[in-house]
Amino acid sequence: MEATRLKQDVITETVRGWILQGKYSPGERLPTDVELAQHFLVNKGTVAAGLNRLVEEKLLDRAPKRGSVVRANSPAIQTNAVGLMTIDSGDFYSDFFREINRYLHEKDLFPILLDTKFFGKNGTEEIRLFLKQMVKKSQPYGYLILGDNFVPYEELKKAPYCFSKIVFILRYHHYEEFAHCRYALIDYEDLGRQAVEYYANHNIKRLIFAAMDEKNYCGPHTSMQVQIMQGIRKHAPSAGIEFDEGLFWRLHSGAPVSALLPPVLESSDVPTGIFGWLDSTLTARVFPVIKTMGRDPIKDYLMLGNFDTHAKEYGFDTFDLRVNELAKIGVDMLTGEIEERKIILPPKLIEYTKIK
Repeated sequence: MEATRLKQDVITETVRGWILQGKYSPGERLPTDVELAQHFLVNKGTVAAGLNRLVEEKLLDRAPKRGSVVRANSPAIQTNAVGLMTIDSGDFYSDFFREINRYLHEKDLFPILLDTKFFGKNGTEEIRLFLKQMVKKSQPYGYLILGDNFVPYEELKKAPYCFSKIVFILRYHHYEEFAHCRYALIDYEDLGRQAVEYYANHNIKRLIFAAMDEKNYCGPHTSMQVQIMQGIRKHAPSAGIEFDEGLFWRLHSGAPVSALLPPVLESSDVPTGIFGWLDSTLTARVFPVIKTMGRDPIKDYLMLGNFDTHAKEYGFDTFDLRVNELAKIGVDMLTGEIEERKIILPPKLIEYTKIK
């Protein structure tokens, strides 16, 4: 876990919340800097730094002798609505959505879900409209966002006073972090490290990453697969494992598994492990290709999946991305019960083959 927030950030977020919740009305004067310093147990300089950010957000006016006054055009009263931007269907995301919903209801918060059909690569304009409508006549409690490539990050950055309580959850695809946002994420590079350790413990000498194609790839920050691959590439040499990075990039660029995988597998008889970005990547795309070669995907290769959706059924091991824990952490960050700005959890290896 990261260190807790700066004290001036705590003051900014707390006073912003007071204004948005109507504790101080437009035209009303806040307590003096001295009084706020005593309240927050900080010095006056820290109070000033925190309140000056609210001046930049046009929530406050500050002047000598007059003090800090809530501006007349301050945003509408805060509601208990939470803008929820995530996928709500599928083997993995339906569980994730259900857990988030459950924790929100426990806090008396009301989720407003962006229509899932817009949660895709062509949905950026619809997301912009969704965000605009959320703040049109009231101020939502906050937002929980599954941070994909099509999220309009720059618009969220430009208006921190409108989008003051955002938690990016599970993933985040932007090159910089925003000071007014929080993050509850999985450590994908560590997943790569754990995968190497797993294969090394099973005496595997060669590792293949059956990547899925990503047409909108714009750098490692936009791809969880690439972050995992970087962890594999970093740790494979010291574990004595040959990693075919070239194959990863060809598959990642859209080359067909059916054309590339057979010659790679037939080129060597060393013990080989195959990692799949999803359990279903292995079962739907890799298994059929191996079977056409007259081989058994489970007996002849060591499979390792991710997302824990099909592994138990097919008899291989996988990674758990800890959706229950992330959902609770994300909601607790939103409500302020967790003060850290950023929490990154390592994934958990599930060894179904040992359970047997």
